[in-house]
Amino acid sequence: MNSRDRNVREKVREWISFAEDDLRMALCAERLKSNVPYRLIAFHAQQCAEKYLKAYLVYQNVDFPYTHSIATLMKLCDKHTP
Repeated sequence: MNSRDRNVREKVREWISFAEDDLRMALCAERLKSNVPYRLIAFHAQQCAEKYLKAYLVYQNVDFPYTHSIATLMKLCDKHTP
């Protein structure tokens, strides 16, 4: 494996790690018995989805803009999915 491939794999792993951190936070908050912070659960769920999409785009060697828009990222993924 060449250094470019290693670099891409490392970036993908990093995005996935960040996504899984957000997922853990959302699931942890969802388990609360009272005063459940639903907006924070939604925030971390959105962040998780966003980061998984960015990991996919990095894997596909697609540059993406600085954005938090799931719709924008989905359109980019759609263009680069066989």
